[in-house]
Amino acid sequence: MAGGMDIVFEGFDTTADLADGAGVSEQLLPDMENDELVRDVLTRGVDLQQYSRQIEHELQALEGEQLASYEAHEGALVELDAEIHRCDEVLENMEELLASFKTSLGSINQDIQTLQRDSTSMSQQLRNRVAAEKQLGRIVQGVVVAPEAVRMICDGEVNEAYQECLIDVNKKIAYLRVHGRQHRRLRAFGEMQPELERLRLKASSRVREFLLDKTNSLRALSTNAHVVQSSVFLKYRFLNHFLIERHAEAAVEVRDTYIHIMRQYYLDHFGAYQRGLARLERVVADRADVVGAEEPAKLGGLFGSGKAAAAGAASARDRTSVFNLGGRAAVLDADDPRAIVLSVAGEEGSRKPFEELFRSFNLALMDNATAEYEFIMHFFVSPKARQKAAGADMVRMVFEHIFEPSLRSGEQFLRTYLDTTHDALCVLLCVRIVARMAGELQRRRVPVLDAYVNALNMLLWPRFQALLDSHIESVKRLTSSRARSRIDTQPPATVRRYAELASSLLRLNVGYNTHVVALSLARLRAEMQAYLAHVAGGSADRHAALVFLINSYDVLLTVLSENGFGEREEEVSSWKQELSSTVLAFAEAQMEARFGYLKQFVAEAEQQSDMGQISADALSHVATTFNAEWRAHIAAINVAVIQSFSNFRTGTEILHVVLGQLIIYYTRFHSIFDKRFARRRGGSGGGSGPAGGVCQPVGVQNVMVEIKKYRNNF
Repeated sequence: MAGGMDIVFEGFDTTADLADGAGVSEQLLPDMENDELVRDVLTRGVDLQQYSRQIEHELQALEGEQLASYEAHEGALVELDAEIHRCDEVLENMEELLASFKTSLGSINQDIQTLQRDSTSMSQQLRNRVAAEKQLGRIVQGVVVAPEAVRMICDGEVNEAYQECLIDVNKKIAYLRVHGRQHRRLRAFGEMQPELERLRLKASSRVREFLLDKTNSLRALSTNAHVVQSSVFLKYRFLNHFLIERHAEAAVEVRDTYIHIMRQYYLDHFGAYQRGLARLERVVADRADVVGAEEPAKLGGLFGSGKAAAAGAASARDRTSVFNLGGRAAVLDADDPRAIVLSVAGEEGSRKPFEELFRSFNLALMDNATAEYEFIMHFFVSPKARQKAAGADMVRMVFEHIFEPSLRSGEQFLRTYLDTTHDALCVLLCVRIVARMAGELQRRRVPVLDAYVNALNMLLWPRFQALLDSHIESVKRLTSSRARSRIDTQPPATVRRYAELASSLLRLNVGYNTHVVALSLARLRAEMQAYLAHVAGGSADRHAALVFLINSYDVLLTVLSENGFGEREEEVSSWKQELSSTVLAFAEAQMEARFGYLKQFVAEAEQQSDMGQISADALSHVATTFNAEWRAHIAAINVAVIQSFSNFRTGTEILHVVLGQLIIYYTRFHSIFDKRFARRRGGSGGGSGPAGGVCQPVGVQNVMVEIKKYRNNF
């Protein structure tokens, strides 16, 4: 069996036990029971001895084959053995090389560690050197001045390049002063300090000469100072800042020179401008222009002068703006922010009221003051000091020294006008101009004119109060004068003057609600009411007096309404109340004159507690009289109202009130009439109407129909 040759029988001795078959079986059975091949042989019943010999022959054959194979390959095996020996030698050499390489690596590792330590040390040294170099570089840069810069400071022309060099030198001076003590042991500081000091003095001298020369150029009246300020001084403002920081005495000299020159510069310019404006003034009012001015005598014909009358009319036309504000308020809303140009105004030849001149002068003053304030802040105060209180104080001090005479000139300009003016509207317009000026200065953040604004107000308000007092006193004088027994039913010029003045004052008080204006106007209104009552009370003609009052009140309210004031205004509501009460009095007077018998009878009859006590004859008499005359009297009332009141609206309202009163009284009479004869109808007589002989009054509806005919007569 070929497969049987690969079987290895462990623990089985073939030479000793082959002869003994029984022993083989005994030996094999326990060990080979589990072997599949043995179990197969045993199962088939094969002879084990024979089988053993067969296996032995196979083994011998196999051994022979192996030996033959070995002998055939002997040479190759010998070569393989020699090759193995050579490999061993090579590996031994490699081992020696690797051992030597390991030793070299250890040495290299030590060298690398040494280099690493040296590198760390060198890096630290480099950092130290860089830090030292940087610090020394700053010190050197802070104290060393380039030769070109020294030559420029000492001999160069003062221009923008000079200013750049001076900025660099100033930084070095500042650095030396700040760090001099900290690095006092450095030789460079000790050597550079005197050199920089000499350079500072030289630069200060040259800058001083330059600034004084430019400042002296402002002395010429034809010089435009603001152009020089923007093109020269502000351009080289660092030069002055250098003097302020490095040479205070020279900076003070430059500042004082500038103050002295600009003080006179502004005084001359504003003085000339003020005199030019004064020549343009148009006088609006004089001492006689008061609300209570005496009415001129109306002379004509043989005793009057037509020429004088024409002159008086011209004078009246020229003085229309004394009490009527008109277009004068436009000065408060002027869109043109420019002041009056004297040359242009002179060519036009136009005259202007003082408020326009006052606005123009103060507009020019405010613009120049704003420009000067900004210039002083940027030129005479260094950037560091500008944020401190000392900087603001310096600006205020310099500004006040420059503008003090110009501001006094502005105050004197106003004071001179106020001493002679009698134009209250102009004074109040100037007050409002000052208020606008104060608001604009606050918007511009220019606080240095606050005292000037307050001074103007202190001049304006007392004069305004004095002028209003003069108007009030003029009305008082009219009230205290002897009233005429016969009056003109048309309102006097005093009424229109008052109405125009009151409207103008109210217009100028809108948005301000100044208590002084409101109080003065209330006083003037009270005096005007007293004056009108005085004139009306002195007349013996009650009808004329009432017509006079109504026409006067109507003129007042018409003027106030034309100026846009309604009943919310105290002035309007007060005069409307006076008008309403007077119209009602006029209606009662008309009733008294035309239907007095009816009014008196109704009043007496309504006081009776028992209607039966009312006389039927009296009722009949009233009814008869009314029936005969009522149409004629209504027509007469209509004619009287038409003749007395030319104002369509006012006349219509008054006619309605009068006829309304008639309806009221006649309705009350009808009620009395009905009640009186209703008792009779309800009595024992059983009558169905008035007793015989009692006149039946015309119906109320008939009267109302008649009244409607006069509704549109105006």
